[in-house]
Amino acid sequence: MSSPRSVLALIAGVIITGLVALVMTQRTYLIRYLTYNGDPLTLPVSWYFPVERVPGNKTDDIPMAGEGERAISESALQSAADYAESQNAQSLIVIHNDVIQLEQYWGDATRETIFNPQSMSKSALGLLMGAALEDGAIESINDPLGRYIEEWRDDPRGSATIQQALRMSAGLELMATSYDVALLDRGARYSFGDDFNSMIFDLKQVDPPGTKWEYNNDETNLLGIAIERATGQRYATYLSEKIWQPLGLADATMYLDRVGGAVVKHCCIFSRPYDWAKLGLLVLRKGRWGGRQIVPAQWIEDMTSPSQLTNRYGYQVWIGSDYIQRGAFTPPKDISIYAPEGYVSDGMITFLGYGGQRVWISPEDDLVIVYGTVEWAPEWNESYIPNVLARDLKGE
Repeated sequence: MSSPRSVLALIAGVIITGLVALVMTQRTYLIRYLTYNGDPLTLPVSWYFPVERVPGNKTDDIPMAGEGERAISESALQSAADYAESQNAQSLIVIHNDVIQLEQYWGDATRETIFNPQSMSKSALGLLMGAALEDGAIESINDPLGRYIEEWRDDPRGSATIQQALRMSAGLELMATSYDVALLDRGARYSFGDDFNSMIFDLKQVDPPGTKWEYNNDETNLLGIAIERATGQRYATYLSEKIWQPLGLADATMYLDRVGGAVVKHCCIFSRPYDWAKLGLLVLRKGRWGGRQIVPAQWIEDMTSPSQLTNRYGYQVWIGSDYIQRGAFTPPKDISIYAPEGYVSDGMITFLGYGGQRVWISPEDDLVIVYGTVEWAPEWNESYIPNVLARDLKGE
């Protein structure tokens, strides 16, 4: 008969063995979880490791307006810059008629400073989908996801179409609904784990496809997987070939689950604010850059048009004024959020990233504005910067 001491030793041995096994098999997850600071906005870019390079072809060729040549008044530009500084901005770039009117950085930041655009990366995916359609890799946005994702080929979830996922209406569950993460939280296991794709394939269908709009990171990730499967290329490689190099952007990087694994597609193309200014200009110029049609003009038109389910979202981009009245800016802590008046210009297109990352694109005003930050704003008025500049251009 075993003594109590030997039983306790056996139990302790089993526990220790289990803990060692957990550490060995979940090492990546535990390191990421234990070093995470709790806030994706203030998390330094250096935390994300490993990363995969998105090769660029850096050509900083947007002309800069000289003294006395600016189309926007000094007072309006100063008002925009003062407001940005008061909200803890790191960068502000204003472009009108393809000419930089203002390019300003705060703190130690310069043009070469890399930031995390957060979910603005979704809009880059929207552009990349247009390239995949032009190539014929994706035959139609009406194709079911299951055509490109074999795991769902004979699964009802695979019946949702490319278009429905682009519009955030594929009806799939949300893996994470908060940035507050517990050790065994599903969203944490996804974001900190070493297999970004497998958990996506476990998503449940909660609404019939095409019946409800709901902002969903995981539907974007599915689209990225579909692009990889359709093109036969890694996501970062295809993004480089079709967008980053033709636009003359600087090298970027993307967050990998593990070396040689998969990048997360809904977020985190670590890059320069200046490069997002060029992406905004690409949309403003209907997909054309330097005499070359990089993305079809019709795709840009479709991408920036609303669906029947919502008037505030297109294909991975926000549109119009309605979204800012419905809580697009959702901080994890208490700050003052002003109810904005809406944009004074019709047809505003917005790349929107968590914490305040923005590209505002106003076709009516021939205006692109990039706002970048690594700190929360003490208060926020979503339409202040675009409106003060647009009013100046309108002579108001």
